[in-house]
Amino acid sequence: MRRTNADQAAVLKAKTQRLIDHLSSEDAQYSYCANGPAAVFFTVLFGLTWIAHFAQAIMYRKRFCWVIVVATVWQCIGMIMRTYSTIDQTKSTTTAAGQLLILLTPLWVNAFVYMIFGRMVYYFLPEKKVAGIRAERLAQIFIWLDVSSFIVQATGGVMDSDFSAKMTKIGLHIYTAGIAAQQFFILCFCGLLFAFHRRMQEHGSISRGSGWRPLVMAMWATLTFITIRIIYRLIEFADADKAGTSPLTLHEAPFYCLELLPMLSAMVIWNIWHPGRYLQGDDCDFPKKVKLSRKEKKMIKQEAKDSKRRGRRRSSSRKGARVSEYQPANSFDEGALESQGYPLRGHR
Repeated sequence: MRRTNADQAAVLKAKTQRLIDHLSSEDAQYSYCANGPAAVFFTVLFGLTWIAHFAQAIMYRKRFCWVIVVATVWQCIGMIMRTYSTIDQTKSTTTAAGQLLILLTPLWVNAFVYMIFGRMVYYFLPEKKVAGIRAERLAQIFIWLDVSSFIVQATGGVMDSDFSAKMTKIGLHIYTAGIAAQQFFILCFCGLLFAFHRRMQEHGSISRGSGWRPLVMAMWATLTFITIRIIYRLIEFADADKAGTSPLTLHEAPFYCLELLPMLSAMVIWNIWHPGRYLQGDDCDFPKKVKLSRKEKKMIKQEAKDSKRRGRRRSSSRKGARVSEYQPANSFDEGALESQGYPLRGHR
């Protein structure tokens, strides 16, 4: 049976009243009426880019692409939790968990950019270094910096989740310091990326073609989107006393326009210009470290000891040879000297 207009009006009134109750409750997690359809829409988009990245990682056989796969799946799960939280906007656990995943996802995208750049330096530059830093070392440095920023932001995000007002304030300060450090590391990285870009424009175009250009452009675009997102969060959390009352927090549109849209763009960029399309053949990845068994390690150590012993014996034999060469000049036969009429020392 079709519902009458009166029934539909009653259902709409009940839903509206429930939302009003949620917003007026002390446990309300949002300062606005969270939009459920918008959350579902972005959840689907992040799910699609996750599926695409997962398939591309398998197709191009790039192991380091698991980083962007993790980034997209974190963002997707975070949006699933946000979608669920729009149904009941008083459940803090779901909202806090989803918010934490969304806050930390950009660090995975950052790490992915650092990994690509290290392999680009190794692949395109004959000297396999930029600004005097080796490609392998370059990737390690910025990934560890990214990890340190991740730890700081995760600590602040956990403290901001569901604790006292004082703890929440401290957590906001810690998280803000973490994203400020992340932006500082991005600026340092941009200097190296600029040096690589200029080096390739001057001398590197003939080495392996022009495949470096789309990768560099994709990096500049990705770092720009991440910077937009960081600036948004810095403005939102800069003043911990007004963090919940700022215009960026009281309205939902800034979250979708300045958080989700930039991160979705940064992820889709690497679906279009996937590094697997351009980094192919020799030197497309760092050389693998050979893992030795215990027996092989023991044999290598023994050979090193034996070579040291042989070196010592050679040095001692050479020393003895020098002494024997000068021995006739420093020694004499007393009997022979006496027979020739030369008196010995101490005899007159």
